[in-house]
Amino acid sequence: MSEIETAILILSSDNRLIIEKIKKMISIHGYKATEAGTVIINDEYFDIQDNVLKKNETNLRIRTTNNESIKITLKQDKEKNEEYFDRIEMEKSWSHLFYEELVNKLEVISDQFQYSRNKYDDDPKKTFCNLGLNTILEKETKRSIINAVNDTTSQLEFEFAFDYVTVFAKSKNPIGFLELEIESKSKGNQTKINQFVKDIIKDDFFRQWSYNKLETGLAAIHLYEKNELEESKDYDKDHILTRRGLGKIESYLNNLESNIHS
Repeated sequence: MSEIETAILILSSDNRLIIEKIKKMISIHGYKATEAGTVIINDEYFDIQDNVLKKNETNLRIRTTNNESIKITLKQDKEKNEEYFDRIEMEKSWSHLFYEELVNKLEVISDQFQYSRNKYDDDPKKTFCNLGLNTILEKETKRSIINAVNDTTSQLEFEFAFDYVTVFAKSKNPIGFLELEIESKSKGNQTKINQFVKDIIKDDFFRQWSYNKLETGLAAIHLYEKNELEESKDYDKDHILTRRGLGKIESYLNNLESNIHS
């Protein structure tokens, strides 16, 4: 399954103000805005030695929603530009059948996953351990959702997710950031997503962002543990990254990307 989505950083902690701004934007673009509630999401990301999955633009995670629903997700980048990510996404409940499907994908990435058919366990974390996968990031997200519905067909076209994201350093100290994630729920909406992005980032409360949550979280933890983020200047009393802190993270990620491609 292909997934088209974009990420925009939110530079205000006034959640209600931000939601009202986006609801107005949805209406201007000819859609009906409906609030779809709030969920708590816990994600644990995995990789093998030398971050082979990450180097192959692949994310593997276990997601728990509201401490109940558990899904395993594999995402692989197809296209990445300034406006949106286009990814192949596999997301299913854990089962032996899904494990076989997952291993088929992983074998293409690394020889380490060959001959792994006998490593399945009913517990996905035990299975990942059997495969030599280690936790690289733990993340908690409080997500409030606004849906953009086609007024004529009543079809859901876009999901706007307001994410309060917290990642955890080795010291268990949290670092947080706020993000707006827009996901297309219909095919052929790339142009419309581009229009949304261009209009939203005209507002000073938003900042275009070309990195996913895993990349942002890993960079934030790296800089925090290296003492390269200053309290009160780069993150506030609630450990939410400031504009300056986000600027440092963007510079770090840009340099990282430049070194990979040089």
